[in-house]
Amino acid sequence: MSTMLQVEAEIDGLAEILVGEGVTSYLEIGSKFGGSLLRVAERLPVGSRIVSVDLPKGTKAWVQSEAELKAVIAKLRLHGYDAHLIWGDSTAKAVVEQVRALGPFDAAFIDANHTLPYVEKDFANYALMTRIIAFHDIAWRRAPEWVGTRIDVPEFWARVKDTARQHAELKLCPTAKNNGIGVLWLD
Repeated sequence: MSTMLQVEAEIDGLAEILVGEGVTSYLEIGSKFGGSLLRVAERLPVGSRIVSVDLPKGTKAWVQSEAELKAVIAKLRLHGYDAHLIWGDSTAKAVVEQVRALGPFDAAFIDANHTLPYVEKDFANYALMTRIIAFHDIAWRRAPEWVGTRIDVPEFWARVKDTARQHAELKLCPTAKNNGIGVLWLD
């Protein structure tokens, strides 16, 4: 099985929502190893269109992420899914156009660059292609003195969650300091 960097109960909760909404086309922005992509896709009907966008080798020295993600796409195809992998920066015009050519989508999950400018661009680029959009790391928080890459998704989520017809929050991380998935119904 592919490595998954999310809390399993949160990804399972997202998959349950998507199944309940009859999703048959799913876009994931930022799949890294493909663990969450596989977990969600396998809950959708065989034949569903599954599209992943990621940077080859990711943003860290995880050289195995490219091979694992390719293997997930191959597995999904083998099991009858219409699976596609697009390599590149999710905010690049050429990548957005490649995704648009495979859309529209019933649902999208954004888990790529977590800084505010990128989250805003991903939302602007992909929200119009889907009726349900979800974000990872809506509950991320660290002490102000913590040193490392900051995650701005909670700030973004606080601004957008009440602008949609409906929203849901899946905050099931045992430490309550990370993760969380926010879901917006856009239609």
